[in-house]
Amino acid sequence: MSLWPLRLDIRGYSEMKNNLFIIIYFLFFSSSFAQLSPGKLAEPHASLEGIENCRKCHQIRKRISAKKCLLCHKILGQRIAAHKGLHANKDYQDCTSCHVEHQGKKYQLIWWKNGIDQFNHDLTGYHLQGKHAQVKCRQCHQEKNITHTAKLLEAKKDLDHTFLGLDQKCLSCHQDEHRGQMEESCLHCHNMDAWKPASEFDHSRTKYPLTGKHADAKCEKCHATIVDNKFSTDKEFQKFTGVAFSRCTDCHKDAHNNRFGQNCRSCHSTRGWNLVNLKKFDHDRTAYPLRGRHATLKCDQCHLPGRPLKIAHYEKCKDCHVDYHRGAFLHRPQHGDCEECHKVEGFKPSTFTVAKHNHSKFALAGAHLAVPCNACHVKLHKNMPNETMRFKFRSLECNACHKNPHGNQVDKYLALNGCEYCHSISSWHDMTFDHDKTKFSLQGRHREVDCRKCHKPANKDVNTEFYQFSSLPAQCQSCHEDIHYGQFKEKTTKKSVTRCDRCHSPVDWLAKKFQHNRDSKFKIDGAHQSVSCEQCHPKMTIKGKTFRLYKLLQTDCKFCHGEGKAPSGF
Repeated sequence: MSLWPLRLDIRGYSEMKNNLFIIIYFLFFSSSFAQLSPGKLAEPHASLEGIENCRKCHQIRKRISAKKCLLCHKILGQRIAAHKGLHANKDYQDCTSCHVEHQGKKYQLIWWKNGIDQFNHDLTGYHLQGKHAQVKCRQCHQEKNITHTAKLLEAKKDLDHTFLGLDQKCLSCHQDEHRGQMEESCLHCHNMDAWKPASEFDHSRTKYPLTGKHADAKCEKCHATIVDNKFSTDKEFQKFTGVAFSRCTDCHKDAHNNRFGQNCRSCHSTRGWNLVNLKKFDHDRTAYPLRGRHATLKCDQCHLPGRPLKIAHYEKCKDCHVDYHRGAFLHRPQHGDCEECHKVEGFKPSTFTVAKHNHSKFALAGAHLAVPCNACHVKLHKNMPNETMRFKFRSLECNACHKNPHGNQVDKYLALNGCEYCHSISSWHDMTFDHDKTKFSLQGRHREVDCRKCHKPANKDVNTEFYQFSSLPAQCQSCHEDIHYGQFKEKTTKKSVTRCDRCHSPVDWLAKKFQHNRDSKFKIDGAHQSVSCEQCHPKMTIKGKTFRLYKLLQTDCKFCHGEGKAPSGF
């Protein structure tokens, strides 16, 4: 008996009717189950046999859902949620693309598209390199290499058939040949092509770098072989830690029987015991231990030929060194001692910190903190016998170092507080100027305008930072276009001026100040009060310019009420 006609008959019914159909079908047609099932389930899914279990995997009229699979395969679901493993890839989240059921009890549930040997292991998040690429899958994926076996056993996984449970740490599969002496990350010394030789190992990274003839010695000479029974195979291992090395006599016999102490390096070097340097001397035993650059000097650079070996004065740097700064710091409490700014490791960099600089007459702050020292303290008399550096300045004002781009336009503000009257030392563009103290107080929308919109370079044809700050016109029409085209010009002694502020305010361009009965010759009363402005003040176009006519040449009634016509101009 076929199920399809029945499914066609009930298509479109609610989920409840679908459930009812299955129950009825199971009760009355259970003898036809063999015709409903495509075949037996594989052994791992044997517990799901029977028509009453179909919906545990299948959805009615839909494909098998991965979500239903993950209700049982919870470990796999957790790995997908953590973006780990093969199934975290989008291409491997449709279960039916690789896993096919109803093929019989002994059927292997994994279908390898190109064969298991051609599987791209990179998709799992673990790239097979070197000898790992030559290993068969089950050489790694087997019970003895699985960590956290209890979790997999609880999920009823066959540990010899699952691909879950492996750790990426080397020691999860390989035995520790070093018995815990080294770090667990084997790849610090070895690579995956071969364990021997340990190509990544660098003895210079240990506490005892090999120099001279030590570099040619075989490992076994210092690292003895030890036998233990920790593993059933490979019972021998080399001792790499806990080897004494602090003194030469830890490995070598003292040929001098301690007559010269235990510090063999005072005369010998690792280049060879026969290469004895009888002139080598431990200067730390003197009153002046050599440190920093002094330790690299040749003996005769201080102990001059023909002079006594003992140097009379050496306590201060200037006992040997010429004062490069020509006495510029003699006035300081340290009286010019070099140690205040320099150390024996080298003259550069100076140890004179910002904190120390802030105790000088010029404290560093803002953008000055980012300026390198030699930008201000430049060399004087360069390449001459009296070469030095500038540390004294004629003035500490801004214009002593910085060019004044404003000319004499802002001299009255410079006299009050210098450049900092307007600018901040954090940035020249960070300004706090109070415009209300000028003849043009900023109000309304003017406060939102960028300074450079009004204060433009005096000469537009020249690339300059000289902005005009003085003698700027303050009339509206000097910056704004007269949209009324001269209708409201007033004649003054010198020229005609439009007083925009009689009607408008800088808050917005609406003519809120204008009152018709006060500011015009035509009083609005009666029915005129309900007439819109546009009915009396029409738009006009003269010489290509469109504007609204506000100044009418006639105000007689007949001009608007009757045969009269509005004039074409004014």
